[in-house]
Amino acid sequence: MGAAREVGRSCVFVSSKERVMLDCGVKIHSDSPFPVEPPAKPDFAVISHAHLDHSGFSPVLYRHDTPELICTPPTKAMADIIIEDSMRLMAKRGEYPYKASHIKRMDASTTLLSFGKWYEIGEGTVTLYNGGHIPGASIVDLDAGGGRVVYSGDFKREETKTTFRCDYPPPGAKALIIESTYADRDHPQRRELEMELGKQVKETLGEGGSVLFPAFAIGRTQELMRIIRSQNRDVDIYIDGMGWRVSETLSHFSSYIKDFKKFRQDMSSCKPVMHKKERERILKKQCVIISTAGMLQGGPALSYLLQMGPESRAIFTGYSVEETNGHNLLTKGFVEYDGVRIRPKARHSYLDFSAHAGRSELFEMVKNVAPEKVFCVHGDRCVEFAEELKLEGFDAHAPSLGETVKV
Repeated sequence: MGAAREVGRSCVFVSSKERVMLDCGVKIHSDSPFPVEPPAKPDFAVISHAHLDHSGFSPVLYRHDTPELICTPPTKAMADIIIEDSMRLMAKRGEYPYKASHIKRMDASTTLLSFGKWYEIGEGTVTLYNGGHIPGASIVDLDAGGGRVVYSGDFKREETKTTFRCDYPPPGAKALIIESTYADRDHPQRRELEMELGKQVKETLGEGGSVLFPAFAIGRTQELMRIIRSQNRDVDIYIDGMGWRVSETLSHFSSYIKDFKKFRQDMSSCKPVMHKKERERILKKQCVIISTAGMLQGGPALSYLLQMGPESRAIFTGYSVEETNGHNLLTKGFVEYDGVRIRPKARHSYLDFSAHAGRSELFEMVKNVAPEKVFCVHGDRCVEFAEELKLEGFDAHAPSLGETVKV
């Protein structure tokens, strides 16, 4: 229903003895933001993790029905925050796909499931395994009564400052639906990236500037907070936008965060920006600012950037969709504000701190799950990835949007 040969609006409908929807997200910054209509009403919905492209459209399922929704506790807590914010932003654009009453109905229909615990859904079961993408992210192992289907969601095998490495489900699934975001390349060594980040922060501060990190509120803000503190214990770190609220929420889920004690210590050393009037004062200081939005589309980050001088620097650490301000700045050197193209005075750089599996990890996942069929989704090179898997002996396919496949 979505994320077919594209990134965004992840949504897969599995119909067996039970009808199960796997994720129900939106595609931000797109003319086609929502999943296509499912062939039937689901009995159950499983949300792999809280990012909008996987969870943001889920309240729509509760306009007329009440399917049971299953996810981990931190996924539910963080999804509540960004879905509420998303509803507010869509209303500003005149879009009303769901209302507060639908969210309330969804909340009443939600079951929270921990990693490694199986849960009955009709005649089948669902088990969630740690996905390693962000805290609470799941790999879904679904037995819908006709054999096992494994849905990777977004996953990462390598540990980070805040997440544990993912856990693979048992081998022998009928089908594996796997993300393909970075099927064409591996990521740089994490330790080297952390050292380079520390170097750029130190150099910028030494030149009298400040450092801005445009960051996603969920996952990346918390990771950056930990990385920066591991490199520099003394610099002032300010958290602006929704990232602080998410960090406070995550501070209640100790078992889902690696080195939780250090996470709490580092969080307590940061300062939240609670009012707009504080931003002007902060810009006069030499400091680090972690602020939404990660792609410079909305949020305070763009405002900070436009007021920073050539001694300062913006460091991007995540993916920017084409035609967003983040992408335009990194590739063309400009951002748009009120319809005007502006070339910021501050320098900018990019470090690949992706929370997704790299090429080697994707192939490792397929080999470990050893499925009868592989479906490649969530990427710009799904077709090419499927063809490569065929050369490795796997029955692989990159489905088109709305396509139905029998397993």
